[in-house]
Amino acid sequence: MIGTVGPVHYRSGMIDERAPLPASAARVAEDHLRRLDALVPGLVTGMHVVGSAALGDYHDGVSDLDVVAELSREPGDDELAALAEAHTGSGFQVQASYVREGELDGPPEQVADGPWANEGRLRAGERSAELNPVTWLVLARHAISVRGRKPRTPMDVPAAREFCRQNLASYWAPLLDQSAVLLSGRERGSPVLPDPVLWIALGPARPWHTVRTGEVISKTRAGEVAAEHWTDLAEPLAAMVEARAGKPVRLTVEHGEAALELGRRILADVRTCS
Repeated sequence: MIGTVGPVHYRSGMIDERAPLPASAARVAEDHLRRLDALVPGLVTGMHVVGSAALGDYHDGVSDLDVVAELSREPGDDELAALAEAHTGSGFQVQASYVREGELDGPPEQVADGPWANEGRLRAGERSAELNPVTWLVLARHAISVRGRKPRTPMDVPAAREFCRQNLASYWAPLLDQSAVLLSGRERGSPVLPDPVLWIALGPARPWHTVRTGEVISKTRAGEVAAEHWTDLAEPLAAMVEARAGKPVRLTVEHGEAALELGRRILADVRTCS
């Protein structure tokens, strides 16, 4: 059984049983490394878990496994095809940015464009959006290295805060407007799809917290912090946090309205943050 405490070591293709990953996340990481070693031998020299698994918010069957992997060389066309194959089947839930060995020791803007995978698709012709100052904060503070040495990733907290400001304005504000249109006219009390509501409820609270504090937190913790800040939204936010954890919570239009209201408050609050 893969444990949940202690340092990470990589031995003979297996993650050490003391790895501080949830057992389910460790199994996904182990399986992905095995697939990579079989398909592209010698290519992957480092792999570092970020995202929910590194932030203590991994839920089996719900969460993706987010990783940044280091490559020993520039992959050729055949190796790119093999990397794409690694993200099919059980590899679908692994979201990966592939960088050159040693690039994580410098700032994200100095990392060369490389392949990255999201939702089972490998992209080689465009830059990964995960190569940003927030990911670098996670790498420096929270990442769990399951292969290779832990990178000496530099942190730039002001850059991370500014990145989050821009992300809220360019991505979340338009998405909230679109979601409001979709929700309008829906009968109160009627059910809504959980995934979109949880995305717009808990997603903006993460960059909001980073703007305010310079810290990176999980979606669950972001929902809790937002509920502590705006207590009138605490009840619907608590229900959405429970839903994220896989509990049988029925989400309705009212939860969607609370998510939109939270988003509007976050955007207004960020405009006043120095």
